[in-house]
Amino acid sequence: MTLGVALSVVGLILVRQKVDFDRLTENHEVGGYMLSVVGTMYAVLLGLVVVDSMTRFQEARTIVETEANSLADVFVLSRRFPEDKRKKIENLCLNYATEVVEVEWDMMDDGLKSPKARKMVFDLMHEVIDFEPVTESQKAIYPIAVESVTELWDNRRARTNVSDNGMPIEEWVVLVLGGLVCTVFAYFFGLRNLKAQLIMTGLSSALIALNLFLVLMFGYPFSGDMKIKPDALKVDQLIFKNLLGLSNNMQL
Repeated sequence: MTLGVALSVVGLILVRQKVDFDRLTENHEVGGYMLSVVGTMYAVLLGLVVVDSMTRFQEARTIVETEANSLADVFVLSRRFPEDKRKKIENLCLNYATEVVEVEWDMMDDGLKSPKARKMVFDLMHEVIDFEPVTESQKAIYPIAVESVTELWDNRRARTNVSDNGMPIEEWVVLVLGGLVCTVFAYFFGLRNLKAQLIMTGLSSALIALNLFLVLMFGYPFSGDMKIKPDALKVDQLIFKNLLGLSNNMQL
């Protein structure tokens, strides 16, 4: 942002040194109308992109929370399954949460995903689906467990798809070029008070840069300084460890 503001101010200074003030004032009448048209078009475009990026960020956060909730549901519902089946499902739930939190989350910075975590989801789906309920309780819980593990897989795919696909490069080209056009348009105007014009140009450039910064931060939910954290899955991991530890103690 600082670099963009500095370049816009330096550009204005160079223009004022090369172009006579009277020649600049000749552009005011027509240039003012043109700038209002160009500025309005770019403001609408930039505003829509910022809103879309923030919506994308919020949707990604919801996906993560839903994935964590589905994983917890599978873990809890498996308590009605036979002991061998239950232990397999519980261990898979814990191992999946651990793999995603400790390994896959950092990989998503580079748009990658963990093959091990993906295999765990497949194994978990197999363990849940490949079960024939016998008791009435199991028959009641089985379809809910299947729905939960399916929802887990769907939300995992949605999360990894978001991490794979950030903001399109074409969109960035349009946004940067649009900001450049709006900044350069200010060079066609001249104020006798150069300091005031420099301040106004710097402020308008800073506003554009701040909005582009928002697009950068919110447009990539799983990378950067503001990336979504795996807090919901960390809670799952902690709960699973505590419950498995409690179960082991009770068995002993």
